[in-house]
Amino acid sequence: KGVVAAFMMMGIVACSMIASPPVGQISQNDHAALATWYDKEAAQLRRKAKDMADMEVAYAKNPAYGQSIMAGIGKENFNQHCDALKAMYTKGAEEADQLAKKHRSMVK
Repeated sequence: KGVVAAFMMMGIVACSMIASPPVGQISQNDHAALATWYDKEAAQLRRKAKDMADMEVAYAKNPAYGQSIMAGIGKENFNQHCDALKAMYTKGAEEADQLAKKHRSMVK
């Protein structure tokens, strides 16, 4: 069960990192809408980073469970795994913030 859950979590993470803005907003050069979209994307990525921090705390309370999951996918340190995902989500949020700012500066 743990291995299946870990693979599902990895799939969810992979899918959640590849979101793209609506094509209609891009083709219409709707910079205000794109800025709003990137703001929402940044907020969502920050929530995911917080979820990873919360998960790390929960597994710290039950280390054997976290270790059994990580062993099933060939990783040894659950804390490092959570930290890496938190960093990835945080970096994505920062990049989305920068893109929102850039699009706001392009609003006519």
